[in-house]
Amino acid sequence: MMKNLCYIIAISLLFICSGCEREEEIPSSTVPPTISLSADSVAIASGKYILRAEGVSAYGGPQLQQVDFYKGGEKIGEKAVAPYTFEYDVQENVPDQQLSFHAVLIDRAGNAIKSNEVQAKVRVLPIRIEAENATLRGLARVANDQETRQTSSNQAKVGAIDNASSGIDATIQILAAGDYLIRIAAGTGFDGTSHKVYIDDQESTAQIYAIPNRGWNVWQTFDLTFPLEAGPHKISIRHQSMYGELDYFEYSKL
Repeated sequence: MMKNLCYIIAISLLFICSGCEREEEIPSSTVPPTISLSADSVAIASGKYILRAEGVSAYGGPQLQQVDFYKGGEKIGEKAVAPYTFEYDVQENVPDQQLSFHAVLIDRAGNAIKSNEVQAKVRVLPIRIEAENATLRGLARVANDQETRQTSSNQAKVGAIDNASSGIDATIQILAAGDYLIRIAAGTGFDGTSHKVYIDDQESTAQIYAIPNRGWNVWQTFDLTFPLEAGPHKISIRHQSMYGELDYFEYSKL
């Protein structure tokens, strides 16, 4: 009995020692890491553009150290800890401008691996001009009574667009040539009211929009399209018929 017990203990110890000797070692690797970069295809001007890098080291290879982010040839940031995500503040404001980004992954062995490139087109959101901040013409005047403050975009409007010389002028800066949408917010308390819009004093090419009578301080939007070259342009909104009012206009590249 005692001999059998000693035999069992000896065999068990042998198996334990053999297992320790066979403990697997992680092989050393000289294979460089890999990296991929992803992002949206549109970058909103004055917004945040998110770059997402995925870095992987080879099995047994050197540990990852950091990821550097680039816009073209300019380094714009780095991350030393996963997740490798970077927010770029979009300062470009030219519509349809193309931006190119890539990332470089660096490991502790000094390997530097460049990612794929991602392309983004700059999109500029509509720029708003408040009517009360434009140049008033003719009988036009600013109003900011209580009802107007409750319904208007900047708590004010321009009313008394009541004769041919009445309306507003505003100069806008176009950074890229193309077709532009001009959206006007207007209202009226009379039937048969309309306004006209023209560019750079070219009244002969004016476009007209009719305003349904839904009451004062009830704003409706009207979309017109104009081809514009790069540079400054004067936008004129004038009385066409009856009596109306203006809240704002916006412009954006189509």
